[in-house]
Order: sequence, then C-alpha cells, then structure tokens
Amino acid sequence: MPKGIRVEVYKRIVLAKALYEAGRAACTIRNDQMIFTKGILLLHDAVEAALGAVADYVNAKLTGNHYLMDYYDLIEKADAQKRRVPYRTQMRNLNTVRNNAKHQGIFPDPKNSAHFSPTVYALIEEVCEIYLGLDFSYISLKSLIKNKKILGYIDQAEKEIKKRKIEKGLISLAYAMYYTCEASTIPWPFSYLYTQKGKETSLQFTQPYKIEHAVKLIEHGVDPFLYYRFKNLTPKIARSRETGKLFYWWDKHYGHSANWTVRNSHFCLNFCIETALKFQRDEDEGYTLIPYTEVFEDIIKPIKDEVTIWNQSFYPSDFLIQKSSKPRSAVLILKKNQSIVGWATDSENKLDEWFIISKDIPSKSGEGEGFGFVMKSDVKITQRKKQTFKEINNSEIEQ
Repeated sequence: MPKGIRVEVYKRIVLAKALYEAGRAACTIRNDQMIFTKGILLLHDAVEAALGAVADYVNAKLTGNHYLMDYYDLIEKADAQKRRVPYRTQMRNLNTVRNNAKHQGIFPDPKNSAHFSPTVYALIEEVCEIYLGLDFSYISLKSLIKNKKILGYIDQAEKEIKKRKIEKGLISLAYAMYYTCEASTIPWPFSYLYTQKGKETSLQFTQPYKIEHAVKLIEHGVDPFLYYRFKNLTPKIARSRETGKLFYWWDKHYGHSANWTVRNSHFCLNFCIETALKFQRDEDEGYTLIPYTEVFEDIIKPIKDEVTIWNQSFYPSDFLIQKSSKPRSAVLILKKNQSIVGWATDSENKLDEWFIISKDIPSKSGEGEGFGFVMKSDVKITQRKKQTFKEINNSEIEQ
C-alpha cells in the first residue's frame, strides 16, 4: 500500500483498473454492438471510480451520489494547487454516449467510439500521477486473486522483477500459470500405461499446445495468441512421476537472456494476473458439477464362477508407440461371491470393457491403488454412495 493513501482510496483505483480492463476488452469486439456498448458503460464506470477516489483523496466536499462530470468541479475546487483535471471535453462526450445507450437505447458506433478506450486510460493515468503520485501501469489487480498459492508466486515474481532479476521472476510466473490452468494438461498417469514413452519418461511436462487446452482458454476469455507468447517467454513446467515434485525447463529457442527484459517481464506479469482472474470463477454460477468419484464408489462382483482382471486391455492401446510383445497376465482372480470396491470406467472405443482402479487390486509399488481390465460381460457393477461424501442436497442426488 503506497504511503499516505488510505486503503479505501487505493481500492477504488484498483476497482477503476478492473473496470477499465473489462471495458477495454469488450471494446475490442467491434463486430458486436451490444458487447461494445457494454464496454463503453464499463469505461464510464472506471472513470467515475478513479475520479471519485481522487476527490476523496483531496478532501472534496462530497455530499452523496455524484455523477461523472460533477467530480471535475469538486476536485478542482478542493485542490490547493488549483490544477485542471484533464480530458473534460472527452469525458463529457463519453458521458453523452453512455447516457444515450443506457437511457435511450441509442447504441454507439464502434468505429466512431473506438478512441474512448485509450482516452480513458490516459485520463486515469494522468490523475493518478498528478494527484496521488501513483503509476497507474503498476496498479495491480492481484489483490483480487483468491488462490493463495497463485498469489504467492505472483508476489514473488513482482519482487524479483523489481530487483531486475528477470529470469527468476519469469520462473515464478511459470509456476503461477501452472496452478492457474496448466496442471490439468499433464497427461493422466494411466494414459502412459505400457507405452514406450511411459517407460522412458520420468518427468511429465504440461501440454499447453493441445487443442483441448486452447478451447479452455477461449472459454475463459483468454487470448490464445498472447497466452502462447507468454509460454515463449517463460519456462515449461514438469512434474516428477515418482515424487510429484515440480521442475522447470527453459527451451533455448526463446528462453535466453536476450528475452529476459523488463518490458517482457511486465507483459508476462500483467498477463498472468489477468489470466488468473479470468480462470477465477464465481462459486455459484447456477449449476453444481461434482465428479463421480467424489460421491460414489463401485462394487465389482463376478458373474461367473471365476473372473480374471487383466494387466492390459483386450484391445491394442491407442497410445502404443512400440507394441508390447508380452502377453496379458492376471493381476487378480475374482471368485464367485467375492467382490472388490473401486471405480469402474469405460471409454468411447471400448464400450464392452471396464477399466478398474481399486485398492483391492495389487499395485506395482505395493502401495496405493492398483488397476486392471475386465470385460463387462464378466462382472456386475453396483454403485453406492461414499460414506465420506458431504451431502449437498440429498434429494438432488437421489433423483
């Protein structure tokens, strides 16, 4: 927190930046007049938040709710140095465009109103510098990030960048992005089963260039082009298959000191914060989505007198680079009246076979859960609710 500025004043500047960023993003979509108009309203709100903060800081006589243009006179009257608040004419025009849209349904022409976004930024930047002594470009929205681990890495990155330790700052941002959206791109451990790659690779790298991840970025409003520029400037993160520990690795093509500049670090820092906020969704968006394994477990019973659970699928693996010459072997023999508890799942191209994960199946390490394959015609699967599951709504689940 800058010295001499009250918390509530600084928070309004942070709010102004959040509103501005949302407005700027909406105003880039000029082929949709509705979204562009929403951007204009947000830019107007950003100016009001910034000027309101300045008016509060200079002890202007605030008597209640004030409109945007009111702040000009209030600030200038209260300012001991009698400085002029800039961009009065431009903000009056913005106010008119906003009122036409909100109160009369006359939407702005995106082409003729495109200048408002840079003008609003210039206004807020100047009043922050003139009245508050703040560099608006350094005002961070990181305080809005709820995930403490992500916030911790971003804090560390900021400290390193300020000390001109750019490489260390970029490494911290790579970890922050990993926890923001990339952890799920590391292949599921069982996708490596019996593949040549799985036998040779002890580190599992994130897979940020897959189409599924690009779709996820777009779903959250993240620009994939800028995301991949961020990836060019930061190291790639990998997880040890044995220990779960994270590691970083620089691709020398772009990961070198010529790219470790203050300008690039500021881009990465701001983009990482923006992405973290876009992936940070409201807790209640009108639906509840619960993974099956958090609620239920499966009881697997043999239909025949004896059923074999195999170490390999009946079908050739989609992931095989080098075909295994070893025949299938049994990992567990289930006798009639026996059962195991675990999780049975199938796949689109193997609808007649279960893949089973269970503590009752011996694992290679001798600890934790083992896995196996069995034909659906050989077993009966009964679903039951886990005793450890915390009920959200009994009636909803039972339906």
